Amino acid sequence: MDLRPVNLIRKEKSEKPAPVSRAGLSLGDRVLQAIAATSSLFKRDLTAFCDLATCDRHGIVTFGGDYVTVLRLRGMRRIASGPEIRAASSRLRLALTSLFAAPGHALQFSYAADPEGVEKTIARNLDERRTIAAALNAEFEDIFAERQRVLPPFMRQERIYLTLWTRPGRLSSQEARQARAERRRNLAGLPPLGDAQNPFLGSLELGTIHSSFVQGVLQALAGEAVLADILAPEAGLRAIREEIYPETAGSDWTPSTPLGRCSQTVPDEIPPRDVADVLWPPLREQLFRDDALTPDFATATLSTLDWTPLELTRAPEMPHPGAPNTPIPSFTELAAKLAGRRMPWRMVGMIEGIRPGYMLWKDAIATFLKFGANLPINMAFAEIKDMRARQEDTPVKLRMAFATSAPAGQTETLKVRASRLEQAIQSWGGASASRVCGDPLAGVLSSVPGLALASTAPPSAGPLSQMLAMMPWARPASPWLDGAMLFRAADGTIVHYDPAGSGRDAVLDLFVAPSRHGKSMLANALLLNTVLSPAAMTAHGARVPLIGKLDVGDSSSGFVDMVRAGLRAADQYLALHVSFQLIEEHAVNIFDPETCCRMPLEYHTTFLRNFLGLICTPIDGQPFESMNQLIDAVIPAVYEFFSDDGPSVQPKVWRPGIDPTVDRELSRNRLAPERDTPWWQIADLFAEAGDMRMAHRATQWAAPTIGDLIRVLREPRLQRFEDVTPTSGKESTIGIFRRYITHFIDKYPSLNRPTRLDLGDARIVVLDIGRVAPEGIGESQRQTELMYLLGFHIVAKNFFLHPDDAESVPPHVKQYHRRRFEEFRESFKRIECDEFQRTAGAPHIQRQFEEAARRSAKLNVKIGLASQKLDDFGEYLISHSTGRFILGAPDEKEAKAICERFQLSAAARAIVYNGLNGPRPDGSGAPLIWQTRVKHEVFELFVLNLMGPIELWALSTSPKDTALRRRLYDALGTAEARRRLAKVFPRGSAEAEIERRETARIKAGRDTSIDLGGVIDELAREICDGTGLGTVIRPSADSTGVTNDSSIVSP
Repeated sequence: MDLRPVNLIRKEKSEKPAPVSRAGLSLGDRVLQAIAATSSLFKRDLTAFCDLATCDRHGIVTFGGDYVTVLRLRGMRRIASGPEIRAASSRLRLALTSLFAAPGHALQFSYAADPEGVEKTIARNLDERRTIAAALNAEFEDIFAERQRVLPPFMRQERIYLTLWTRPGRLSSQEARQARAERRRNLAGLPPLGDAQNPFLGSLELGTIHSSFVQGVLQALAGEAVLADILAPEAGLRAIREEIYPETAGSDWTPSTPLGRCSQTVPDEIPPRDVADVLWPPLREQLFRDDALTPDFATATLSTLDWTPLELTRAPEMPHPGAPNTPIPSFTELAAKLAGRRMPWRMVGMIEGIRPGYMLWKDAIATFLKFGANLPINMAFAEIKDMRARQEDTPVKLRMAFATSAPAGQTETLKVRASRLEQAIQSWGGASASRVCGDPLAGVLSSVPGLALASTAPPSAGPLSQMLAMMPWARPASPWLDGAMLFRAADGTIVHYDPAGSGRDAVLDLFVAPSRHGKSMLANALLLNTVLSPAAMTAHGARVPLIGKLDVGDSSSGFVDMVRAGLRAADQYLALHVSFQLIEEHAVNIFDPETCCRMPLEYHTTFLRNFLGLICTPIDGQPFESMNQLIDAVIPAVYEFFSDDGPSVQPKVWRPGIDPTVDRELSRNRLAPERDTPWWQIADLFAEAGDMRMAHRATQWAAPTIGDLIRVLREPRLQRFEDVTPTSGKESTIGIFRRYITHFIDKYPSLNRPTRLDLGDARIVVLDIGRVAPEGIGESQRQTELMYLLGFHIVAKNFFLHPDDAESVPPHVKQYHRRRFEEFRESFKRIECDEFQRTAGAPHIQRQFEEAARRSAKLNVKIGLASQKLDDFGEYLISHSTGRFILGAPDEKEAKAICERFQLSAAARAIVYNGLNGPRPDGSGAPLIWQTRVKHEVFELFVLNLMGPIELWALSTSPKDTALRRRLYDALGTAEARRRLAKVFPRGSAEAEIERRETARIKAGRDTSIDLGGVIDELAREICDGTGLGTVIRPSADSTGVTNDSSIVSP
């Protein structure tokens, strides 16, 4: 076989190829060999395939004076079906018609699918996650290693570019003469440039026309919600080089052009024959870094890859008068056919305007032969003529070149891939493709965008609207080019998600799905990736993001456990999960102010109004007249009454023995207050000593409690409410208020005591209110409402503080609070609430979250709410939401409501009705429709949340799985427990096995209500001891030490 090298440097000559035996060659091979031998006499250098010469401010310039600009196509912001793409193509044609009425402009679309290069992309993403984890002194290597192992087989990356060409033919004769004269004047008097770049190849006139062309195309694409980024000439050249050599993707290579500095090389000869050594080296020689080989008649080798080219020899069937219902196939359909093959391939489709007489000779021949098989050809030419005459569409010329690759030397793999690519093209609306393109290197480089406005593919004429439908501009667009969370599209394309919310001025995310559809798992995954995202990087260094979540059940305990296990022991206090109960150890005083502050700040006052208003509202929801006015008056009154400043105040006083911890710290700080010193002054003493933790504890003792409101009602300033009787009886507003507050104290005594629930300096707080927020109506509903409001205040009271609030605090703690408030203001903050359906019909809770949503953008607070039905969120939260995660609908009515309210596209509606059925059994992820607003643009995508078994087990929300995980965490430690669980149950759940064993016990006549814990204990022991199902972990467990700890008991 003839290995024909292609020279990289033009001055070098290739050696004469060795003769090859003709034995065993077919007649076709002999003909091709003869053609190859003849072509070798006129062999072109590798660099000769590149027409790019230099750059100026208008773009890249070719040797012929063409202007070139590379656009990165990010895709369409909505999901589009075939009919929607064809309709958009027709509208695009209208916008672009004037640009293609005559030759001179060209659109060069390129698409590359690379499932093999995705491993490097994922590795780069994980390196960023490792960097952030290291900055947090955290370690999540088991998760990172699993992602690197699990994600690549399911994912691939896409690269889509649109290269815009403007040729000198767009200039009038006078403009062309002026451009040539200007070029001559610029070159006059200059020394010979040699083979260096000529910075005067371009022209102002053509550059201006080209810039207008670029802007026109961008506007046309934007009108169809297609995102495109203009690449600077250097970035465009880098993109071209990465398509020649895909293994260089992500490198820092930058070309040397007149837009940058000249070369610093000193010439060998003085004076030099030319100035090439001190100018910019040729772009050709910068783009090509190695020789190319052509091992056979269908293969070209570039660097580490063998390539086989294919050409589109017949375009897909177009609609014509004889078949009006035949739609032109979209590029999305071709990409879908190849998505399951997991093979690299790429395509370049070139669309150019044509002159009116283009292909007239073929038309004449077709007219002469219009019978039999030639009749459709004649009809096609007639259709093009009629189209031009009626001006219904714009005839253009299309050439499409394809290529696929395999690692160098893997000949059989390359042949199989080329065959599959050819088959896919031939099933694409009746198209035809050929692997015989003469020179395989020319064919391969025809599939590289931007090198030249040339192609080995034969041209096809057709309507612009239909040719556009065959191009890759309608691929789904991702809002971000990078992000800590990696979703996958249905065809495997990586979709980045940035939990830090870059480009999102306000973040209000709604999660909608029935139970068991992956809603809570998705929320946990987003929170984990938030910790590992730029959200952790602040002006004060790396900090764990501020996250507060209201949970119902322990669905988020896995997330907290994982973060705590990843942090070093000294930092594990930063993440806290609390199963909140109405017990003395969890006592909470809603009146606690900021440290040493005698009055509540504005946001705290708003919460108190809501909470007291809810307490004093009847079950039927109708508030008493003048009750709100009384509440507004009693809040400042109770703080002033128990203050230590002013007449007639009664501050609470310190005595030894009330709080032994305070006594001990007073002694340690050498503070000796007198007996009955007000607690406010004790707090001030600690603050002056620099012990702000104890100052805050003393403040909690000084603060009024809800029971103190009854004492304050006797204050003269409140007596006017005695004269108001809002009911038909004689009970006054104060009497009603006293009755409701007394009932509250009797029912919830732990909420009428100084705070004992100590969250410390935790930055992640998950509060499980499942035990105190019962389902039901009447009093149960009222208690749930109160607990949601209280829980929101507990986890998020620091989120809404503003540096300006420091003006309202005492002078001696102003600097301390200003630093705190500034740090809170600058930190990433996210608050979440699960099971939001329990708040339906609770206006006070709705108002609390609506108020939070209104202030969130100014204070950098992100909000996430999850519920089973859309209506549970209320009109305000739905209309102001900026992120929607739709994982399913329980019935057709709910599906219709979701589609209409969120204005989903037709393609997305079909998915909501039929495609969102929970996590897929093959482990490829949980599907969802994701709609988000970024930089004032709305994106709509269909993605899957894919996680490996270790991560699934870490974040599992199933009660049975959670119970098993907790037992193994206690016995083995978190990392080893996750490893074993993933090994024994690689789908991320043991529910099926637990249910199987429960069923077996039922058949044996045993009571599973008693025996469920026994089933989980039994399974846990097997995994710990390496017996039963746990035998699969024995080989790896032996190397790390198998525990024989069987002391696993039900919690």
